[in-house]
Amino acid sequence: MSSLDTFPSGSPEDENIFESISSRMSGFLYRCRMDNDYTMLNMFGNVQELTGYKRQELIGNKVTSYVNLIHEEDAQAVDDAVEAAIKHDKNWDVDYRLKCKVGEPIWVNEKGGPVFDSNNQVAFLEGVVTTIQARKMQELERQTRMEDVEKYSADIIKQTHTILNMLKALRMLSLNASIEAARAGEAGRGFAVVADEVKSLAENTGNAADEITRLTKELDALLK
Repeated sequence: MSSLDTFPSGSPEDENIFESISSRMSGFLYRCRMDNDYTMLNMFGNVQELTGYKRQELIGNKVTSYVNLIHEEDAQAVDDAVEAAIKHDKNWDVDYRLKCKVGEPIWVNEKGGPVFDSNNQVAFLEGVVTTIQARKMQELERQTRMEDVEKYSADIIKQTHTILNMLKALRMLSLNASIEAARAGEAGRGFAVVADEVKSLAENTGNAADEITRLTKELDALLK
C-alpha cells in the first residue's frame, strides 16, 4: 500500500486527534479509489450516524459499496460532477440523496476533489459528506409553497379575465341603454342616469381588475 493509500499520515495519536476532530462534523471525511464502486479506503467522522453502516462495513466494500448508497435518481449527477472536476482539476460540490441502512433516504452535500499521482493520473478521490436534510426539506417546502402561489395567481388572472369580459359586455349594454334613453327623450332621462352610473361602475371595476392582473404578474415574476 502506497503512502497515498491512507490518511492522515503519522502516529496513531495523530489519527486519534483527526478522528476526534472529524467526529464533531454532521458527516464524515473519506478517501476512496477511483473505481466503479467508489471503494472506500478511509472514513473518519459520523459515518454510522449518517448512513446506518459502521465504517468498517463500507471500507473495502465489506458489506456494501458506497456507490450502492447513492440514490439511483441522483447517481448520474454525482458521476457527472466527479467527472467534470477531474477533467478540469477542480473540486466538485453536489447534493444527492443517501440511502440509509434503515429509514428513508436523506439529503447530503458532498465536496471533494481528485488526488493525482506522480504520473498525473487519478489515484484517489477524497472529500467530505455532510447532511443537509433540514435545509433541503425547507427548500422543498418553499418550492411547494411557490408552486401553490403560482397556481393561485394563475387562477386569479383567469378569473380577472372573465370579469373583464363581463364588464365589456356591461359597457356595451350601458351604451345601448344610453342611446335608447336619448331616443325616448324626457321619458328616458332617468334611465339615462342609471346607464351612466352603470358605465362608471363598469369602468372603475375594470380598472381595479387590470390592477389585480398587473400585481399578480409582478408577484409571479418575483417568485421566479
